Amino acid sequence: MADIITLQGKLLGEIMSLGDNIKRLRRDSGQTQGQLAKLSGIKVGHISKLERNETDPKLSTIYKLMNAFNCSADTLLMDSEKVGLDGIVKVIFERALNLPEENKRVIIDIVDKYCIAVGFQAQFKHDDKLKLMLWSGKPKDILSNKNSS
Repeated sequence: MADIITLQGKLLGEIMSLGDNIKRLRRDSGQTQGQLAKLSGIKVGHISKLERNETDPKLSTIYKLMNAFNCSADTLLMDSEKVGLDGIVKVIFERALNLPEENKRVIIDIVDKYCIAVGFQAQFKHDDKLKLMLWSGKPKDILSNKNSS
């Protein structure tokens, strides 16, 4: 399990290298190094060296990898320390574009509900119980507490 590469893990730790990106994208697409070699026209030994950061790619290799993964240069070359959170969100959504339709719908639903929750949270302060109770549909509770005071 320690070998699984996630952007969240890299954000908390070291810089994400080109090799890490290649390995993550290859695994996202469910490919072996051999399958990626066939798809990209890059020798499997070279892919292995790239994933281990033992060599730097030529520009033509980068283009072959972008075509094989159907990704942008941003996604392939992303250095999480330099792109910031907005860049990482962009890459995450680009990765999501390659998911099946059903999975895309789940992501849309999750993000939508999260954004709504954050919006509601911003409207209410911790000490603003009146608004919270009105929003939750319990105005009778508020009135009965007011009258008993």
